[in-house]
Amino acid sequence: MPRFYFNLRIDDELFRDDVGSEHSNLDAAEQNAAEMGRAIIERIAGDHEQLGVPRCIEITDEDGRDLLYIVFWQGPEIDTRDFAALPQQTLH
Repeated sequence: MPRFYFNLRIDDELFRDDVGSEHSNLDAAEQNAAEMGRAIIERIAGDHEQLGVPRCIEITDEDGRDLLYIVFWQGPEIDTRDFAALPQQTLH
């Protein structure tokens, strides 16, 4: 099973994942990164830290090649029902 690394970037600072974790494919790694991003935002909101700073999880493979970027930040609350009619798609 391939090993993926989830490096966290906050502005110009990069926190490298030196351990990584195994996932069946890039889609599974992407799901893991999305869950990580959600947990980070929940922690930041709970600690009343700066929410508007963009953050990114950079997924790399065992050779250090960039595979996928998951960009996230806390923005204004929106009613997700407004997006229910939009087609669902995965970007990468």
